[in-house]
Amino acid sequence: MVRFLGVISLLALLLVSACSPERNLARKYVKNHTGNGIMIIPLNELYKDNLSISYDSAITYSPQQFDSIAWVQSYFIKKISDSAFLTRFTNSMITELSRIGYDVYMDASSDVFFGLPDPKWIIQIAQLQLNEEYKNKYYEMYSVETGEPYSEGIRVNQVSMSSWLEVSRTNTGNKQVLFLEGYIEDEIRNKVNLNLMEGSVEVEQIRDSVGIADLYLMADQSGQKHAQMLFDYFMNDYIRENLPSGIVNRLYFHYDSKKKSLNRGLKERFDVVN
Repeated sequence: MVRFLGVISLLALLLVSACSPERNLARKYVKNHTGNGIMIIPLNELYKDNLSISYDSAITYSPQQFDSIAWVQSYFIKKISDSAFLTRFTNSMITELSRIGYDVYMDASSDVFFGLPDPKWIIQIAQLQLNEEYKNKYYEMYSVETGEPYSEGIRVNQVSMSSWLEVSRTNTGNKQVLFLEGYIEDEIRNKVNLNLMEGSVEVEQIRDSVGIADLYLMADQSGQKHAQMLFDYFMNDYIRENLPSGIVNRLYFHYDSKKKSLNRGLKERFDVVN
Protein backbone atom coordinates (compact mmCIF):
# COMPACT_ATOMS: atom_id res chain seq x y z
CA MET A 1 0.00 0.00 0.00
CA VAL A 2 2.80 2.41 0.85
CA ARG A 3 4.55 1.63 -2.43
CA PHE A 4 1.30 2.30 -4.34
CA LEU A 5 0.90 5.69 -2.66
CA GLY A 6 4.49 6.48 -3.59
CA VAL A 7 3.78 5.81 -7.26
CA ILE A 8 0.65 8.00 -7.12
CA SER A 9 2.69 10.82 -5.56
CA LEU A 10 5.35 10.55 -8.27
CA LEU A 11 2.72 10.69 -11.03
CA ALA A 12 1.13 13.73 -9.43
CA LEU A 13 4.51 15.44 -9.25
CA LEU A 14 5.14 14.74 -12.94
CA LEU A 15 1.73 16.09 -13.91
CA VAL A 16 2.33 19.28 -11.94
CA SER A 17 5.72 19.69 -13.61
CA ALA A 18 4.23 19.10 -17.07
CA CYS A 19 1.59 21.79 -16.45
CA SER A 20 3.92 24.28 -14.78
CA PRO A 21 3.37 28.01 -15.46
CA GLU A 22 6.72 28.11 -17.25
CA ARG A 23 5.72 25.33 -19.65
CA ASN A 24 2.34 26.91 -20.33
CA LEU A 25 4.00 30.22 -21.16
CA ALA A 26 6.56 28.46 -23.35
CA ARG A 27 3.74 26.81 -25.30
CA LYS A 28 2.01 30.16 -25.66
CA TYR A 29 5.18 31.76 -27.02
CA VAL A 30 5.71 28.94 -29.51
CA LYS A 31 2.14 29.37 -30.72
CA ASN A 32 2.11 33.18 -30.96
CA HIS A 33 5.66 34.24 -31.89
CA THR A 34 5.12 33.95 -35.66
CA GLY A 35 5.36 37.35 -37.31
CA ASN A 36 7.36 39.02 -34.54
CA GLY A 37 9.91 41.42 -36.01
CA ILE A 38 13.69 41.07 -35.80
CA MET A 39 16.18 43.53 -37.24
CA ILE A 40 19.71 42.31 -37.93
CA ILE A 41 22.59 44.80 -37.93
CA PRO A 42 25.44 42.99 -39.70
CA LEU A 43 29.17 43.15 -39.10
CA ASN A 44 31.66 44.38 -41.70
CA GLU A 45 34.92 43.09 -40.22
CA LEU A 46 35.95 39.60 -39.20
CA TYR A 47 38.54 39.58 -36.42
CA LYS A 48 41.24 36.93 -36.85
CA ASP A 49 44.30 35.89 -34.90
CA ASN A 50 46.92 33.18 -35.13
CA LEU A 51 47.81 31.88 -31.67
CA SER A 52 50.07 29.09 -32.93
CA ILE A 53 53.09 31.19 -33.89
CA SER A 54 56.71 30.42 -32.98
CA TYR A 55 59.34 33.12 -32.60
CA ASP A 56 62.70 33.92 -31.05
CA SER A 57 61.96 34.90 -27.45
CA ALA A 58 65.33 36.65 -27.20
CA ILE A 59 64.15 39.31 -29.66
CA THR A 60 61.80 42.15 -28.76
CA TYR A 61 59.22 42.49 -31.52
CA SER A 62 56.91 45.39 -32.21
CA PRO A 63 53.13 44.73 -32.45
CA GLN A 64 53.38 45.16 -36.21
CA GLN A 65 56.13 42.53 -36.39
CA PHE A 66 54.06 40.13 -34.31
CA ASP A 67 51.14 40.64 -36.70
CA SER A 68 53.41 39.90 -39.64
CA ILE A 69 54.77 36.74 -38.01
CA ALA A 70 51.25 35.56 -37.20
CA TRP A 71 50.06 36.20 -40.75
CA VAL A 72 53.00 34.48 -42.45
CA GLN A 73 52.87 31.42 -40.18
CA SER A 74 49.10 31.02 -40.37
CA TYR A 75 47.50 28.34 -42.48
CA PHE A 76 43.81 29.12 -42.06
CA ILE A 77 43.13 32.77 -41.28
CA LYS A 78 45.11 34.22 -44.19
CA LYS A 79 43.03 32.11 -46.58
CA ILE A 80 39.63 33.11 -45.21
CA SER A 81 37.69 35.87 -46.98
CA ASP A 82 36.18 38.17 -44.34
CA SER A 83 33.23 39.15 -46.53
CA ALA A 84 32.45 35.57 -47.59
CA PHE A 85 32.58 34.23 -44.02
CA LEU A 86 30.45 37.05 -42.59
CA THR A 87 27.94 36.81 -45.43
CA ARG A 88 27.48 33.08 -44.96
CA PHE A 89 27.12 33.42 -41.17
CA THR A 90 24.61 36.28 -41.41
CA ASN A 91 22.57 34.77 -44.25
CA SER A 92 22.37 31.45 -42.43
CA MET A 93 21.11 33.14 -39.27
CA ILE A 94 18.53 35.17 -41.21
CA THR A 95 17.34 32.10 -43.11
CA GLU A 96 16.85 30.08 -39.92
CA LEU A 97 15.10 32.92 -38.06
CA SER A 98 12.75 33.30 -41.02
CA ARG A 99 12.11 29.55 -41.14
CA ILE A 100 11.26 29.54 -37.45
CA GLY A 101 8.61 32.19 -38.09
CA TYR A 102 10.09 35.64 -37.45
CA ASP A 103 9.87 38.59 -39.85
CA VAL A 104 13.52 39.51 -40.37
CA TYR A 105 14.75 42.89 -41.60
CA MET A 106 18.12 44.45 -42.26
CA ASP A 107 18.98 47.92 -40.94
CA ALA A 108 18.13 49.45 -44.34
CA SER A 109 14.48 48.51 -43.71
CA SER A 110 14.29 50.30 -40.36
CA ASP A 111 11.24 52.43 -41.27
CA VAL A 112 9.19 49.33 -42.00
CA PHE A 113 10.58 47.51 -38.99
CA PHE A 114 9.82 50.23 -36.45
CA GLY A 115 6.27 50.41 -37.76
CA LEU A 116 5.64 46.81 -36.72
CA PRO A 117 3.74 46.06 -33.49
CA ASP A 118 5.68 45.02 -30.41
CA PRO A 119 7.38 42.84 -29.38
CA LYS A 120 10.31 43.19 -31.78
CA TRP A 121 14.03 42.77 -31.32
CA ILE A 122 17.22 44.36 -32.62
CA ILE A 123 20.25 42.06 -32.98
CA GLN A 124 23.59 43.66 -33.69
CA ILE A 125 26.40 41.28 -34.59
CA ALA A 126 28.98 43.15 -32.54
CA GLN A 127 32.01 40.91 -33.13
CA LEU A 128 33.01 37.60 -34.66
CA GLN A 129 36.53 36.32 -34.09
CA LEU A 130 38.43 33.35 -35.46
CA ASN A 131 41.48 32.08 -33.57
CA GLU A 132 43.87 29.62 -35.17
CA GLU A 133 45.74 27.47 -32.68
CA TYR A 134 46.85 23.94 -31.95
CA LYS A 135 47.28 21.57 -29.04
CA ASN A 136 49.14 18.37 -28.44
CA LYS A 137 46.94 15.37 -27.80
CA TYR A 138 48.36 12.09 -26.56
CA TYR A 139 47.07 8.87 -28.04
CA GLU A 140 47.74 5.29 -27.04
CA MET A 141 49.62 3.46 -29.75
CA TYR A 142 50.99 -0.09 -29.95
CA SER A 143 54.47 -1.16 -30.89
CA VAL A 144 54.61 -3.14 -34.13
CA GLU A 145 57.48 -5.25 -32.79
CA THR A 146 56.23 -6.06 -29.29
CA GLY A 147 52.59 -5.03 -29.28
CA GLU A 148 53.21 -3.04 -26.11
CA PRO A 149 51.21 0.19 -25.69
CA TYR A 150 52.91 3.60 -25.65
CA SER A 151 51.77 7.24 -25.79
CA GLU A 152 52.44 9.44 -28.77
CA GLY A 153 51.92 13.21 -28.82
CA ILE A 154 50.26 14.50 -31.98
CA ARG A 155 49.65 18.08 -33.05
CA VAL A 156 45.95 18.77 -33.52
CA ASN A 157 45.02 21.93 -35.41
CA GLN A 158 42.03 23.86 -34.10
CA VAL A 159 40.07 26.94 -35.18
CA SER A 160 37.76 28.51 -32.62
CA MET A 161 35.04 31.03 -33.27
CA SER A 162 33.78 33.52 -30.69
CA SER A 163 30.72 35.71 -31.16
CA TRP A 164 29.24 38.70 -29.37
CA LEU A 165 25.66 39.74 -30.10
CA GLU A 166 24.06 42.92 -28.73
CA VAL A 167 20.40 42.09 -28.26
CA SER A 168 17.74 44.62 -27.30
CA ARG A 169 13.97 44.76 -27.37
CA THR A 170 12.59 47.97 -28.82
CA ASN A 171 10.87 50.52 -26.59
CA THR A 172 12.34 49.04 -23.40
CA GLY A 173 15.86 50.49 -23.18
CA ASN A 174 17.24 47.09 -22.17
CA LYS A 175 20.28 45.64 -23.92
CA GLN A 176 22.29 42.49 -23.27
CA VAL A 177 25.50 41.21 -24.82
CA LEU A 178 25.38 37.49 -25.56
CA PHE A 179 28.59 35.48 -25.96
CA LEU A 180 29.12 32.08 -27.54
CA GLU A 181 32.26 30.10 -28.35
CA GLY A 182 32.84 26.93 -30.35
CA TYR A 183 35.58 25.26 -32.35
CA ILE A 184 36.45 22.67 -34.97
CA GLU A 185 39.64 20.62 -34.97
CA ASP A 186 41.45 17.79 -36.71
CA GLU A 187 39.92 14.41 -35.99
CA ILE A 188 42.39 11.64 -35.29
CA ARG A 189 41.28 8.07 -34.84
CA ASN A 190 42.91 4.66 -34.71
CA LYS A 191 41.94 1.88 -37.07
CA VAL A 192 42.78 -1.67 -35.99
CA ASN A 193 43.85 -4.01 -38.81
CA LEU A 194 43.87 -7.73 -38.05
CA ASN A 195 46.11 -10.01 -40.12
CA LEU A 196 44.73 -13.47 -39.41
CA MET A 197 47.27 -15.18 -41.65
CA GLU A 198 50.23 -13.78 -39.74
CA GLY A 199 48.45 -13.52 -36.43
CA SER A 200 49.33 -9.84 -36.05
CA VAL A 201 47.50 -6.68 -35.09
CA GLU A 202 48.36 -3.30 -36.60
CA VAL A 203 46.98 0.05 -35.51
CA GLU A 204 46.68 2.59 -38.33
CA GLN A 205 46.33 6.24 -37.44
CA ILE A 206 43.86 8.19 -39.60
CA ARG A 207 43.78 11.98 -39.58
CA ASP A 208 40.78 13.92 -40.87
CA SER A 209 42.27 17.41 -41.13
CA VAL A 210 40.34 20.66 -40.98
CA GLY A 211 40.25 22.44 -44.34
CA ILE A 212 39.18 25.86 -45.55
CA ALA A 213 35.85 24.45 -46.77
CA ASP A 214 35.18 23.26 -43.20
CA LEU A 215 35.56 26.81 -41.91
CA TYR A 216 32.97 28.17 -44.33
CA LEU A 217 30.69 25.29 -43.34
CA MET A 218 31.24 26.33 -39.73
CA ALA A 219 29.98 29.81 -40.66
CA ASP A 220 26.78 28.28 -42.10
CA GLN A 221 26.15 25.95 -39.18
CA SER A 222 27.04 28.55 -36.56
CA GLY A 223 24.64 31.10 -38.05
CA GLN A 224 21.87 28.51 -37.91
CA LYS A 225 22.72 27.57 -34.32
CA HIS A 226 22.73 31.22 -33.23
CA ALA A 227 19.22 31.62 -34.64
CA GLN A 228 17.95 28.55 -32.78
CA MET A 229 19.52 29.69 -29.53
CA LEU A 230 18.07 33.17 -30.00
CA PHE A 231 14.62 31.60 -30.16
CA ASP A 232 15.24 29.94 -26.79
CA TYR A 233 16.55 33.25 -25.43
CA PHE A 234 13.43 35.13 -26.57
CA MET A 235 11.10 32.40 -25.32
CA ASN A 236 12.65 32.21 -21.86
CA ASP A 237 12.66 36.01 -21.63
CA TYR A 238 8.93 35.89 -22.38
CA ILE A 239 8.44 33.28 -19.65
CA ARG A 240 10.35 35.34 -17.11
CA GLU A 241 8.41 38.50 -17.90
CA ASN A 242 4.95 36.90 -17.84
CA LEU A 243 5.20 34.62 -14.81
CA PRO A 244 2.54 35.33 -12.20
CA SER A 245 3.67 37.48 -9.31
CA GLY A 246 5.44 35.58 -6.56
CA ILE A 247 6.64 32.69 -8.74
CA VAL A 248 10.39 32.37 -9.13
CA ASN A 249 11.43 31.19 -12.59
CA ARG A 250 13.57 28.08 -12.18
CA LEU A 251 12.73 26.25 -15.39
CA TYR A 252 14.24 26.91 -18.81
CA PHE A 253 12.93 25.46 -22.03
CA HIS A 254 14.33 24.56 -25.43
CA TYR A 255 12.16 24.35 -28.53
CA ASP A 256 13.13 22.04 -31.38
CA SER A 257 11.38 23.71 -34.30
CA LYS A 258 12.08 20.82 -36.69
CA LYS A 259 10.58 18.19 -34.40
CA LYS A 260 8.10 20.72 -32.97
CA SER A 261 8.93 19.53 -29.46
CA LEU A 262 9.27 21.56 -26.29
CA ASN A 263 11.84 20.23 -23.84
CA ARG A 264 12.80 21.23 -20.34
CA GLY A 265 16.41 22.32 -19.90
CA LEU A 266 18.89 23.98 -22.26
CA LYS A 267 21.71 21.88 -23.67
CA GLU A 268 23.60 25.08 -24.36
CA ARG A 269 22.90 28.75 -23.97
CA PHE A 270 24.53 32.11 -24.51
CA ASP A 271 26.68 33.57 -21.75
CA VAL A 272 25.25 36.96 -20.82
CA VAL A 273 28.22 39.36 -20.66
CA ASN A 274 26.23 42.26 -19.23
